[in-house]
Amino acid sequence: MEPQDKNVAPIFYLIYSSVERILFDEDHLKILLNQSRDFNQENNITGILLYVKGQQITKSKGRFMQLLEGNELTIRKLYTKIERDDRHESVVLLQFGKYDDRCFTDWSLGFEESDSENFESVSGHFNLNDIISHCNKTGPSDVPLQFLRSFYNEA
Repeated sequence: MEPQDKNVAPIFYLIYSSVERILFDEDHLKILLNQSRDFNQENNITGILLYVKGQQITKSKGRFMQLLEGNELTIRKLYTKIERDDRHESVVLLQFGKYDDRCFTDWSLGFEESDSENFESVSGHFNLNDIISHCNKTGPSDVPLQFLRSFYNEA
């Protein structure tokens, strides 16, 4: 077991929301998950991506909210890339800051409850309430969790 370094810099986090440019289907979401997971593992980025499905009938578009954790420069570069990604529109930076420890140690992808059964077999699927409960115990600032909770509860 390696000793913990007490001089480790705080973890930078960034939260944004966006709207999908075209309706995502199950295949689009799986591709996004795999691309994101690969990039994040290579760049030591952790976080959570929440998705609320758009509806063809009502012509509503799906919405994303993402919290990214990691090196500040890397996260800021990734956010710039996301702003330019043609799968997103209306990208809005909601908050950024630092906290002492990572809350989301594994890359995760969230879906609205009504679609959960379709994605339970996909690695990275989780229940947001379980994650929030865990994060409340680990002690990062509650402000990022409030953003995630409000997004998730509106779905």
